[in-house]
Amino acid sequence: MATVSETYSVKMVTRLNYGLVNGKEVIKNKTYNDISPDATIAAMHTVATAITGLQVPAMEEMFRIQQDAIFDDGL
Repeated sequence: MATVSETYSVKMVTRLNYGLVNGKEVIKNKTYNDISPDATIAAMHTVATAITGLQVPAMEEMFRIQQDAIFDDGL
């Protein structure tokens, strides 16, 4: 039997740095759902950079979160 996987969802998460507030660094995450499973990492990074370029906080990191179901194919 072969083990196979099926992608159920892909999300893009940007980590934004709002700077110091009351002496503490404020970092928040913004999640974008329903990303195409076929989207390349380069394309996702380009989109994340474009979106965060329109915002005041600076983007520190970008994450791709993929949820897969893994199972035997039954053969």
